[in-house]
Amino acid sequence: MITLGVDTSTEFLTVSVISGNKVLSDYNAIGRLSHSALLVPTIQKALRKARKKLKDVDLFAVGMGPGSFTGLRIGVTAMRAFSIALNKPIIGVPTLDAIAYNALELYSGHRSLHNGGLTPIPILDAKKSQVYACIYRIDGDRLVRNSDYLLEPVERLMKRLEGDVLFLGDGIAIYKDKLMAEKTIKAKFIEDNRWFPKASVIAKLGLEMFKSGKRDDPYDLEPLYLYARDCNVMGRPRPS
Repeated sequence: MITLGVDTSTEFLTVSVISGNKVLSDYNAIGRLSHSALLVPTIQKALRKARKKLKDVDLFAVGMGPGSFTGLRIGVTAMRAFSIALNKPIIGVPTLDAIAYNALELYSGHRSLHNGGLTPIPILDAKKSQVYACIYRIDGDRLVRNSDYLLEPVERLMKRLEGDVLFLGDGIAIYKDKLMAEKTIKAKFIEDNRWFPKASVIAKLGLEMFKSGKRDDPYDLEPLYLYARDCNVMGRPRPS
């Protein structure tokens, strides 16, 4: 099964094509050009490297945020359009889940992570002195979510935490000093090349969700944007 994974929720544009769980191509871009200018050419490059065409894609998996509303809209709108045009399924994958998987990948087999001794928490800058975050635990080779997807000041987030915590995400660049100063936790920080989601993980998680029976409606699929009252993405009109 060919899955195209895309995430545009952060400054890091990521696109991947997988066959089953095998990565055929993986492209990442960060730079001066906007995601709107880069997305389609990057998808084309990823498909060429995988020796596939868009019509060969069986499943579209897209990062749903939370994150930049403008960025989210670009990726979700494009993937929704592909799904509708080709009559292929689409799955929305929470971006925080994909970022948290960077910890699982890096610490695979590491006892402190797998026995509950180290809690992975992605934090993304949400502006307005707040972060997007979620609290996870590792159960074997699975990532288990232990909280809702959060939008709150980092001070409130810290009140939820104790013990050894592994932080991931671009919120580290802003809040690292505050996190290190918090006495109720022992903060650890993953390197900055693992702060962002990978489209290959988006694709694999989307495929797992699809196999478990999840289906999203491309006409109604909306980003996970926690500033809900400020922004809204209108679904595409259904054909009459």
